[in-house]
Amino acid sequence: MAEQSTARLAPTARRVANPGRLTVGQMAVVGTAAALFLRGTTSGPWVLFALFVGVHAVLLAGVAALLTVTYLLGTLTRHGSRLTESPGIRCGWTLLVWAGGAALVGYGRAALGHLGFDPDQHPEAGHWLLGLGAALVVGVFGRSRQVRIVSGALIALFVVVTAALRALD
Repeated sequence: MAEQSTARLAPTARRVANPGRLTVGQMAVVGTAAALFLRGTTSGPWVLFALFVGVHAVLLAGVAALLTVTYLLGTLTRHGSRLTESPGIRCGWTLLVWAGGAALVGYGRAALGHLGFDPDQHPEAGHWLLGLGAALVVGVFGRSRQVRIVSGALIALFVVVTAALRALD
């Protein structure tokens, strides 16, 4: 009888229904937000607005909005990663995602430039490169082991292939 009462009182650990789906959702939304953010800063009403208030003010407001959207995404899908479960750590997750994404974009743009492709003439390539880089970084920090492995392997493949291409040149 005593065994039954202690078994009922023991807290049960909450299990996330489908962490892989949550992580892939995080990846898709962050990647799309990154691509659309850059697309919006290079054309449309933001360019006209930047003429009046200054480019730095528009970029600062855009970065703040992008970080806020990413933080809110982490809040809505907080079980997609262990780093999004608490508000303080979620701030760090947000900064890690964009720092890693920006590093991958910088490396990718340099590699594309070295291979003869001018990213400035084709800004869409840079937009989607940032989206892909940020999405892969989100995947590396995800809860699902399969998504972490695939994201890490794709990042490693990207870095190794571009380094090899640059070495051959």
